[in-house]
Amino acid sequence: MLTRIFPFLDPDMITHEFSERLISLAKDCAQLEHDVSFVEARLRTAPTLDLYVPLLTPLGLHLVGQVTQHPLLGTRKIITSQLWFADPEGRWARTLSRFYCLGRPADPDGREHITTTSLFTYDDRDLDGWPGDYD
Repeated sequence: MLTRIFPFLDPDMITHEFSERLISLAKDCAQLEHDVSFVEARLRTAPTLDLYVPLLTPLGLHLVGQVTQHPLLGTRKIITSQLWFADPEGRWARTLSRFYCLGRPADPDGREHITTTSLFTYDDRDLDGWPGDYD
């Protein structure tokens, strides 16, 4: 029953790419636990997300905003993959796919407009199931 409502829960949705994303996330998690300094090196090549707002979906918490220098998506409005960690000072965020440098948060009152009137590209690109084709 759960997999009919939430197809991403089905073990058949697991791909090598998804496993690699989880391994990378777990490694970063272990490093963050002991030493946050490695993040600075990651941010040198990370895309920047500007005018962003959080968005809660059935797949988790995401950020919606204007990305620049994304390695696959270039510069455009996106919805990130699931958000896992964020800098308490608001400088960076780690999603399932990658680190992002954070620019300016969007006006919270403009959230409805941002999420309903703009065209977005998902960072994980799979809206029907658990992210499969990653950036």
